[in-house]
Amino acid sequence: MTLGPLARVELACHDLMRQRDFYGRVLGLPVIGSGSCFGLGPVALVLRPRGDVLFPAAAAPGEPVVVLAFPVEDAELDRWHRRMLTLRIAVLDPPGPSGAPPRVMRVADPEGNLIELFVAA
Repeated sequence: MTLGPLARVELACHDLMRQRDFYGRVLGLPVIGSGSCFGLGPVALVLRPRGDVLFPAAAAPGEPVVVLAFPVEDAELDRWHRRMLTLRIAVLDPPGPSGAPPRVMRVADPEGNLIELFVAA
């Protein structure tokens, strides 16, 4: 038995509108269908409100629930870093000097989930 490729990640949200704005406007992910579904290549990122049957409202805002990691080109990482600073997104781990592996930057979405941008080796 084997599993097929990952098709969907569902992310529980306290404030669905802020999350939609972050993933759509800040990260620039393309919207698929409804305004709560974004394309991540062959995987869909679905934002779901907390308090439904799948995601109880128990988790506190700001408590990381998931880490989403995206590979980027080395030169792009510095551009992403500037974009986050320009948009006043808190950078938790800024990227190190170019050419010094591993080059990683971590930010948090409005609800504390971690977004990691890394230079693939």
